[in-house]
Amino acid sequence: MNGKYAIQGIIGCLLFGVGDWLLGYVDPGEVTGDVFYFISIGHGAGYPDWKIMLTMVCAIVGVLFLWQGFVHISDLMKEEKDRAEAARVFTFLTYSWLIIHFVVTIMVFIYSYTFRTIGSKQAVIITNGLDKVMDPCILIAYFILVIAMIDLIIMIVKGKTKLERSDAFMTPLTWMILIGAVSLIIPTSPFSKGLYTFCMNAGMIIWFIRLLVFQKLEKENEDIQ
Repeated sequence: MNGKYAIQGIIGCLLFGVGDWLLGYVDPGEVTGDVFYFISIGHGAGYPDWKIMLTMVCAIVGVLFLWQGFVHISDLMKEEKDRAEAARVFTFLTYSWLIIHFVVTIMVFIYSYTFRTIGSKQAVIITNGLDKVMDPCILIAYFILVIAMIDLIIMIVKGKTKLERSDAFMTPLTWMILIGAVSLIIPTSPFSKGLYTFCMNAGMIIWFIRLLVFQKLEKENEDIQ
């Protein structure tokens, strides 16, 4: 995988990460009523529209970089057939990444806007109705994410990539789980909620950085030989 694609992946994840923190760094208190899983007290009347706009803009720009980073993960495969399969899988992952981000952002906007203009009870009712409609989209998107990560692990374990088999223990999924676990262990706060929201992009950033280090070491070994 060319280093420039890993860097583009990092840029894409950082842009999505800006949106993660804007959405997640709020009062983590629970909202009374059956609402979208992500919504907390901080997404109510005091949540400004500019955060929604910036989150969406970062995602639209970020996906251009993210796709380059994701699809070129396929370059790690040794065989052409495996590269083609991985390119499809990680293209689907790019779409899923965008869908998850957009659904969460739109749900937060609808809740906060309704909270301000109509009232908290109405915001809960409307969000609850939308939640039932959007749940299948979110579940499918997360399913694709899990499949892509598991597929990558399997390919590494089978020795079909240029990575060491031991790298199967340090895929993006590993970092996502670790960061997510830390966010749940530390005291509940806007920071812990923001970190939890950021865990997916953070996991990818760490992994892309490891790829850059791997490539640098590989190049140094080639130069020595």
